[in-house]
Amino acid sequence: MTLRLTGAAHRAFTGRPPAPADPFLAKIYSDMAELYGTAFDQERFEHANRNTFTDMARGLLDALPPVRDPVGLIVVASAVPDFEPRVSAVSYLTDALPGTPQSFALSDQGDAAPYTALRLAGQYAAEGQADRVLVTVFDQTTVPANPGPPRQGTDARDGAAALLLSAEGPGAPTGVRQYGGLTPEDAHVLLREALPGGAATLLLGGGLDPERVAVPAGVTVERASAEFPCSGVWGLLADRLADFAEQRLPVFLADYVPQGTGEEKAGELSFCVVDFSAATA
Repeated sequence: MTLRLTGAAHRAFTGRPPAPADPFLAKIYSDMAELYGTAFDQERFEHANRNTFTDMARGLLDALPPVRDPVGLIVVASAVPDFEPRVSAVSYLTDALPGTPQSFALSDQGDAAPYTALRLAGQYAAEGQADRVLVTVFDQTTVPANPGPPRQGTDARDGAAALLLSAEGPGAPTGVRQYGGLTPEDAHVLLREALPGGAATLLLGGGLDPERVAVPAGVTVERASAEFPCSGVWGLLADRLADFAEQRLPVFLADYVPQGTGEEKAGELSFCVVDFSAATA
């Protein structure tokens, strides 16, 4: 059974006014930093955005079309964990959405996490365990340990994207593939081989260069902002959803997560196709 994309949303979140560090969180992160031989930067923490995943999940639900039918599965995907361990976006979404959904969070996979979330959601649907799915993807800049997330500074924003999928009814069918143990060169070659010969759109995330992919004629390339490394391509998909639906062309999304440095280091290539050419009304 194929999951179809029926709705999507993307939000960016700016920071909050500086405030004294919560003693509970300061103690947690100070202890963790010491355990791993690094330092807790309390000043940076006090000036950080401090947007929890739950805050951002609330914003995503406001941006999505109203969800009135029961949801069977919720997956929260991220590369960097929520900075606030006392609140749970999974619990919030489970309570906020209709039905009695199964739900879980997925992390520790870098920018591949959203693709894994979609692949697992497809397996749940294929086994008849969920016919309506919400996948959410979060980027946050508050986790204070050094080295921190890739984006820091007073102008750094947090980001989140949501994908609403259904096993039945209208929408564009989706498919996901993931390959591990690839050098950067292998990843670019494999992505090139996966692209169609006709017109399509390719949304590129981190670790991939359109020139090295040697994109065929007819394929339009759009780069996701490095500001949102995990949710970037999904935010592009959500922002351009109406355009893609009108164009009725396949849209490919791809990220490559290197493990280590250098051309010989292996990494993971993830790509997804949302086939608007096969969408049903």
